[in-house]
Amino acid sequence: MAKVQRRKLFDATLIDDAPTSASATHDFGGVTPKSISIYVTTVEEGSGASVALTVEISPDSGGTLVTYDKLLTDAGTDAPAASVTYSATGDDVISLSPEDIVDYIKITLTGTSTTSSNKYTFNIWLVYTI
Repeated sequence: MAKVQRRKLFDATLIDDAPTSASATHDFGGVTPKSISIYVTTVEEGSGASVALTVEISPDSGGTLVTYDKLLTDAGTDAPAASVTYSATGDDVISLSPEDIVDYIKITLTGTSTTSSNKYTFNIWLVYTI
């Protein structure tokens, strides 16, 4: 029976003029998950800014990081993408392809035109089965 695990990677993390980016990592401890999803909640304050979410994966506990370019979202993208851009308050679910070998994951948020009045707050959970 698959065991579902959940880790909160970003807890009310603010992206504005300082900092304009933030990263979080998780080491799966040598066990490749059967499935990986990223649950995102975003609260926007102001307008005119956006934040991109990118994912890097590693088969060797972070020794070799590779940009993951097969992100699948529930936001209606037509094809897998290398990043997901947020420009409004909302929720999203991002899935990784189950055939990839992932021992370590790094998620980075990078703001564009974010300021002290145009900012975003993120809560992000990593949910996976082993």
